[in-house]
Amino acid sequence: MPQLHRILLRGAKRGLQTAIREEGWGASVGSLFGVLFLAQVLVLLVIGAHSGLTLLREQTDIRLEILDNASIVQIQDLISNIKALPYVEDVVYITREEAYNKQKSRDPTLISFLQKFGIQNPFPETVGVRLKTLDDYKRFMLFLQQPVFAKTMNPKFLSEATDQEKQIYRLLDIVTSARLFLFLIVGLLLVVLVFVIIELVRRRAVLRREELFVEQLVGATPLAILVPFCMEVFALLLVALVLSLIFVTGLVYILPYIVPSLASGGLFWPWAQEVMRTLLAFAPLLAGAEIIILPVVASLGTFFALWPKIRSARLSVGS
Repeated sequence: MPQLHRILLRGAKRGLQTAIREEGWGASVGSLFGVLFLAQVLVLLVIGAHSGLTLLREQTDIRLEILDNASIVQIQDLISNIKALPYVEDVVYITREEAYNKQKSRDPTLISFLQKFGIQNPFPETVGVRLKTLDDYKRFMLFLQQPVFAKTMNPKFLSEATDQEKQIYRLLDIVTSARLFLFLIVGLLLVVLVFVIIELVRRRAVLRREELFVEQLVGATPLAILVPFCMEVFALLLVALVLSLIFVTGLVYILPYIVPSLASGGLFWPWAQEVMRTLLAFAPLLAGAEIIILPVVASLGTFFALWPKIRSARLSVGS
């Protein structure tokens, strides 16, 4: 065990010195940076897809249109029955005046148009319902189909809500498939990264072929030969990772300026906020995963690049 520790420590120190000393490391970092940057962007897209799923699952706000001839007693009965449901989180009664004022602050142009042509308040009274989860949608639709509510609530809502539910679940399927596809692409990029490392290590081994030949003649163990190359690749990977993180962070920062719909008040602002919340929540986990993956990828690439040569050299020496 002390000998193994000494081999690892000496090999790691030697590999780090070689990475700093040798020329051409800039091109190596550049090739590794390209793959890692693309991987970081794809991870960001995976988080974006996950945030989209979260927002879609939270689409549980429902507006029930109240009929003009419904009495106060019927409206109160509807609200009390909805409040009693265990899967309902909140119920709000919105009068015509409240709906008008909300629309006035949201779209003053429309209100100006209505006032210009003397159109009275066209907004109906509604009951706003928030379900706990999207999975409660079907149960709530079945509840509203009771005949007792037919004279209180506009029956057109049921068919519209059913269509809305189908569209939401269709979007959920699409986003889920997109997230799975992005996961597969990230996995393929890791394989590509291993092949890039294999080619990188082979080129460096060719430059140091005399040194490797001497080590094999004096009976250096395969581990003693592999560790310096592995440490060298790991150092280059670490530099490339830091650069890719800096570039991705800059991209996230400037994206709202490039795409105004992602800025505050834009169409996709809620999605952008959810992405940032998810990114901050998963940042420690992602950092830990990348720190674990880098040495694994460096070790695999180094092993596949050098092991055939080491094995053939050992067989030649043995014979």
